[in-house]
Amino acid sequence: MKRKKLDRSEKRVTVLAYVILTLFCILVILPCMNVIGEAVSPGDDVLGGKVYFWPTGFQTDCINYILEHTRFMNSLKNTLVVTVLGTIVSIIVTVTTAYPLSKPELKGRGWITFLYVFSMIFYGGMIPAYMVVKSLGLIDTYWGMILPFAIVQFDMFIVKSYFEGLPAEILESAEIDGAGDGKILISIVCPISKPVIATVSLLYAVTYWNDYFHAMLYTTSTNMQTLQVYLKNLISNIQSTLTEAYGSSNYTINYTSDGFVAAAVLMSIIPIVLFYPFISRYLVSGITIGSVKG
Repeated sequence: MKRKKLDRSEKRVTVLAYVILTLFCILVILPCMNVIGEAVSPGDDVLGGKVYFWPTGFQTDCINYILEHTRFMNSLKNTLVVTVLGTIVSIIVTVTTAYPLSKPELKGRGWITFLYVFSMIFYGGMIPAYMVVKSLGLIDTYWGMILPFAIVQFDMFIVKSYFEGLPAEILESAEIDGAGDGKILISIVCPISKPVIATVSLLYAVTYWNDYFHAMLYTTSTNMQTLQVYLKNLISNIQSTLTEAYGSSNYTINYTSDGFVAAAVLMSIIPIVLFYPFISRYLVSGITIGSVKG
């Protein structure tokens, strides 16, 4: 089958789109290359402003110090626990909420849906939320960073909309065979809803991974700080970190504030960069789901 030839105006639009996308890619890639360059280049080159988008040499002193002499690994562990456990809890709560709300025969369905929409628009505030978390004894715990955000209304409505689009004949046949709602949800609805569940799981995981404000708000000890809080504290206290490094190493020429920060940022993005290729296709499908359902 021959492809349709583009006329002159369509070619211009296509070329313009490619040019704009290329510029956006450059704007995204160059800062990443700068971070990598500063993380592995010699400290005197970084300090002298000689590193732009390509390393001027190769050293791992800053990376080694970050891994061995700071709380980076502990913070990474906390972030992984919060991300994995939080995503599992959020998916369970979201699916079990969206499924009954997708049933037209549910009594009070309209009012319950209205309450979710209302809470999505109006928020009680930071101080009341903190008081609730504190009164439940969740401050400085993993659950304090998970349970207050166990469900995102927008994600729940995406799943609800997808459930409403499932073939009614399949669910009705299962009911005729005597299957209850729980068995139908676990054995039929969830397996055929893998695209939307995977997409919403990705959205939850990214939210938990990137969360800084609530992790800072609901934790008080350094043992519970997440990766984003660690990076913020490292940048704020970079001079004390440099003093410790100068006092405990023979190759201090490679230690600079920019090099330390770049090394920490580089190590923090490696896990999500390695994981992203496996779930990127679900992100694309999620955009499609959100555009055609509802």
